[in-house]
Amino acid sequence: MLANNKKSRQSGLVASATLNAVIRNLSATGRGRKQVFGIIVDSSIIMLSLWAAFSLRLGTGFTDIQHTWHLFVLLPPIGALSFAGFGVYHWIVRSSNVNLFIQLAKASLVSSVTLLALLYLFPPVSANPRSLFIIYALILFSSTCLVRMAWRGFFDSSKRGMPIAIYGAGSAGVQLAASLESSMDYRPVCFIDDEKSLKNSMVMGLPVFYSEQAVLGDNLARFEVSQVVIAIPSLDSSQYEFVFRRAESLGIPFKTLPGIAELVSGQSNVNEFRDISIADILGRAEVLPDPTLLKQCVRGRCVLVTGGGGSIGSELCRQIVKLSPTTLVVVDNCEANLYAITEEIDQIVAGEPSLVAMQFVPVLCSVNDRARIRQLLENYPVDAIYHAAAYKHVPIVERFPGQAIDVNVLGTLNMVESAIEARVRTFMLISTDKAVRPTNAMGASKRVAELILQAKAQLNHETTISMVRFGNVLGSSGSVVPKFRKQIKEGGPVTITHSDITRYFMTIPEASQLVLQASAIARGGEVFVLDMGEPVAIRNLAETMIRLHRRRTEMAGGQAADVQIKVIGLRPGEKMYEELFIDGNIEETLVPKVLMANECYLEWAQLEPMLNELKALPVGLSPAQLKGKLLDLISHPALTKSAESYSEVGIGESGAEKFQLEVY
Repeated sequence: MLANNKKSRQSGLVASATLNAVIRNLSATGRGRKQVFGIIVDSSIIMLSLWAAFSLRLGTGFTDIQHTWHLFVLLPPIGALSFAGFGVYHWIVRSSNVNLFIQLAKASLVSSVTLLALLYLFPPVSANPRSLFIIYALILFSSTCLVRMAWRGFFDSSKRGMPIAIYGAGSAGVQLAASLESSMDYRPVCFIDDEKSLKNSMVMGLPVFYSEQAVLGDNLARFEVSQVVIAIPSLDSSQYEFVFRRAESLGIPFKTLPGIAELVSGQSNVNEFRDISIADILGRAEVLPDPTLLKQCVRGRCVLVTGGGGSIGSELCRQIVKLSPTTLVVVDNCEANLYAITEEIDQIVAGEPSLVAMQFVPVLCSVNDRARIRQLLENYPVDAIYHAAAYKHVPIVERFPGQAIDVNVLGTLNMVESAIEARVRTFMLISTDKAVRPTNAMGASKRVAELILQAKAQLNHETTISMVRFGNVLGSSGSVVPKFRKQIKEGGPVTITHSDITRYFMTIPEASQLVLQASAIARGGEVFVLDMGEPVAIRNLAETMIRLHRRRTEMAGGQAADVQIKVIGLRPGEKMYEELFIDGNIEETLVPKVLMANECYLEWAQLEPMLNELKALPVGLSPAQLKGKLLDLISHPALTKSAESYSEVGIGESGAEKFQLEVY
């Protein structure tokens, strides 16, 4: 019996697909053929209407064809001519309206008068009911109108929008299909699902195909699917990679729905699907932020963000604005970045009435400007500072380590001392995984900045000082992702520094939300480390991005690849892999994905003389000498007793010829 049911479902699917194909072919044919088809249909309707009129008038199924056959022969062509005379066959069916129905009423009336004339000229043997022609006219008019309305519906269903397959027949997929019912851009024609029990079933009147079916591609081709939409918002990265590869194998373009976090936050709707991004493939299972922790240091407070025009700083500003602070002060020394974030925040505030009372203060200023920073903290009652300002591009800082000392080290010192003097409640440093056992000047300067905060946190004051350390964020300034995207669009080659190099990645919004939550649980001196998941091989990242752009890195038959990957060698100061912890002493916190590292630090009395030496360094020292001073400081015996020594093994060679602007 199950086999019979299965065969019945399959037969139904085939019949439905065949009917759809016939309708599509008919709707795509020329005007002349459509007019001939219309005449044939109307002639058939005239015969059926005549039979129905006799049956209704006599109260039984009409069978006396022998004496009335001439009516069934003569009336259809004459009726079709009357329809043609009123221009019915020149009307485009999909534009049917009241005017067409008026013409159909006129033609039906003429056809009924013709019937009356035929009954008078060629009277049948049996009696002629006087009301026959009235019943006939009503049936004919109703039938021709209904047929055209039905055809218009068929036409719309077969021609409206791009035919798409929805990958995922769950609640999100069903909601997407329902929301697209009135869409003129997209038309769902079938579902694809990994659940075998749904194979050959129907959801919302659409067939469901099993994703591992050998004939899946043939089925999609039969339905003329032009695009696949992945409608499974809860996918984690490993599942996304699996579904992505499966969808990719179909050779059909694909998009995806927003993730759970985007849907819950109201940033996106279920029918706003988008291109699959590298963040979807590299992202982790999304954990919704704790609203209470997000608001704790922000809502109703005055917040200052340094480096507020940069990648992390600007996202922090976006997140902070949504949490309704009384004042947001943004400090940046780059005029273009400050202008961009000012324009963006102004638009956000203008579009949200609840934010009208918020004061937004953009400040063009360097974090090294002690007088300006202290004046700023006197003018505004700042409650929390998020210090994101830093030079972070490894190759550039490798050539100019003196700037890293000025901004990353002494700028941080200036900010934290100013915060302590102004009695700011919370001070949070945005650090980097490159500060762990650094082999380059940038990482070393950020490690010194961490030591400054750890030492200051131990002193007796009212400011809660902590720091958050994490790896690369997708799409940030200088990130490999926009670099690869640009190279792919230009046709390649995509350049990587080593085939085995790895990096940690996370999205900018996720990192920013975790930073805000970490500041809420800080008690002073903590080194928070964001759980970055597993490191990603840069070569795999490049290959995945190439596939996302529907290009190929390998071609059959020895043909040249669409986009080639080229290994160019490690750059100055670059490591093969990054780390998040100096040693293994790690604790979990109240916030998922936020860990706390218990690491060695220096007392302020130990660190201050070394910082004074950095301040007093003479002008004219070479980049190598300046970098050496930083590495010497972080190699203090009190810090390295439980850590490996800083070696140059596995890093790039120095040299101007190796210098590039891109960083990982």
